Amino acid sequence: MKKSTVMLGAIFGTLLMGCSDEEIANVETSSRNAIGFNVLSNAAETRATPITNSNLTSTNFDVFAFTGNGTAFMGTSSEDFGHAGVKIVYKNGKWDYDDPNDLRYWPNEALDFYAFNPTAIEGDKGVHYMWEATKNEQKIYYSCIDEYGGTHGHENHDVMYAIAKGQEKDKNNGVVKFIFKHILSQVVFKAKTEYANMEVDIKDIKIYNIKFSGTFTLPKTDEETGSWSSPDLTHSFPYTVVQNTNITVKGNDPVTNITTDTPMLNIPQKLTAWKVSETGTKTKEQADKALQCYLEIACRIRQSGTYLLGSASEYKTIYVPFGDTWVAGKRHIYTLIFGGGYNDQGEAVLNPIQFGAETTEWVDANSNVNVKP
Repeated sequence: MKKSTVMLGAIFGTLLMGCSDEEIANVETSSRNAIGFNVLSNAAETRATPITNSNLTSTNFDVFAFTGNGTAFMGTSSEDFGHAGVKIVYKNGKWDYDDPNDLRYWPNEALDFYAFNPTAIEGDKGVHYMWEATKNEQKIYYSCIDEYGGTHGHENHDVMYAIAKGQEKDKNNGVVKFIFKHILSQVVFKAKTEYANMEVDIKDIKIYNIKFSGTFTLPKTDEETGSWSSPDLTHSFPYTVVQNTNITVKGNDPVTNITTDTPMLNIPQKLTAWKVSETGTKTKEQADKALQCYLEIACRIRQSGTYLLGSASEYKTIYVPFGDTWVAGKRHIYTLIFGGGYNDQGEAVLNPIQFGAETTEWVDANSNVNVKP
């Protein structure tokens, strides 16, 4: 587990990383000559329906297979993004071909297999994620959707891939074993306050200046790691974490989950935090021009029942520099500790009460006073 702490003007982010592989199904085929499939996956949660050992069988996947000379044995070899593989579904207690006409039998040579999950979702054309596959290169295009801030009407999807090269009919009783791996990063936000007598009401949170789309190139072998290529940002735009909510973070609560419903899915990338202290990026406008990352939080902050930010009828906006590296297949958990933040001019919004004190020299009292016993 890797842990990192990000100072956010008294707001900290904790990064937790880790996942494990669990066997999901072990499906044999009735004929040793027919190509069957066995599916495994890690159990990382997603902002869409979490892919776990209990529901992987609710997803479908596309398969491509190539011979040694590059001939497409399964699926349509293409350099155009789409959903052109042979569709495999879980039915009648096993992984099977969705279309019986797609059934393939083992040839007398080894095959290289590539699988992509999920296929286009029913009612959703899946145009925000597509793949292309040839013998020499396989890629996945993905464009994140601002689910809570947008009007797209559908959610992001936990896209995965699997590789099984050099497969022959005498291996594993003719069953191709796939281990699916996530290509996206998962991001979760939690919150607490810096002091026990402080409370925060959260309405909206947005992240600015992150990359929304890119192309993932599969690795050459299952043991290696694939790579992302994303276009550079050309202008500032936000990604919604929560919107129009009323989440209260109480001072005596250990931590409050503020990510709406389920975690976010994002393109793996390095985020450069807004450098508030540096000339040229002091203000929010300058940070946007430099494409530096920060959180925009609409909230109300109280201490001992008195409002420090906003009022009973009004939320105010604070900005928090935010930087980290999102890794494919990892779940990143950030805990925001409220007690600071900046306005759009890069000035602290909460200023602690300070005290000034001075002393005077000791002086003698009036010594000319006569006291009679």
